[in-house]
Amino acid sequence: MDTPTETEQHHSSTHVPPPSKQEVYWQRALFWHGMGFITIVVVLWADKLFQLGQHLGVSEENTETYLEVSAKSGVVILLWMFSAYKIYLIVSRLSYLESFLHVCAWCRKIEVKQKWLTIEQHFAQQTGVKASHGICPECANNLESEYSKPSK
Repeated sequence: MDTPTETEQHHSSTHVPPPSKQEVYWQRALFWHGMGFITIVVVLWADKLFQLGQHLGVSEENTETYLEVSAKSGVVILLWMFSAYKIYLIVSRLSYLESFLHVCAWCRKIEVKQKWLTIEQHFAQQTGVKASHGICPECANNLESEYSKPSK
């Protein structure tokens, strides 16, 4: 009979991992950002071509030339590109900060999906491999030198 951790391991190994947070945030942020700027450009041109402001009763007859509307659209597009770059920088920084592994300073447990797990539990869930303890050569040398010092 499977234990809960073995079942979780089996299910986690069969699913494709979700996209990184940066990828999800970046796509969502750019979509809504782009929709806002596209709306501004569409309204500029709708006002020129169809006298939208006049029909809505918010302005009088539109006397702007096509060159003026094109210039306004160009400025809006430049602002769009500049602000899209800034959003990219912000989302990249946010994703970088979210990628840090939180480790408890006292017990050394790590936070994974708002749960605190031992390192062994985390590796078992991620890889399906059971953890065992040993000593690395560096620590073995340190312990050996510490215990071989003459006592005072």
